[in-house]
Amino acid sequence: MKVESVIVIVLMICIFLSFYFTFLSFQTVDTILKRQILVLAVLSLVTGVVMMASLTIYLGVKRIFLKVDDQLRGNVTSENDEK
Repeated sequence: MKVESVIVIVLMICIFLSFYFTFLSFQTVDTILKRQILVLAVLSLVTGVVMMASLTIYLGVKRIFLKVDDQLRGNVTSENDEK
């Protein structure tokens, strides 16, 4: 499974949980329980965004290092060819 699809799946699960907890908070009558469920909704949304940002940064850094590694290997082989 590609990392990009994992990012999308994690984000969709967290967004779904956020909407689900928000829906549950509208169904409850008790104000204390309603606030706790809303806190869960906000935390699941924040968790999804943080995980998505972390995985996106990881992918970006990984691709940058792969490009630099390929360029360095290309320069080493071209220097060896010149000698």
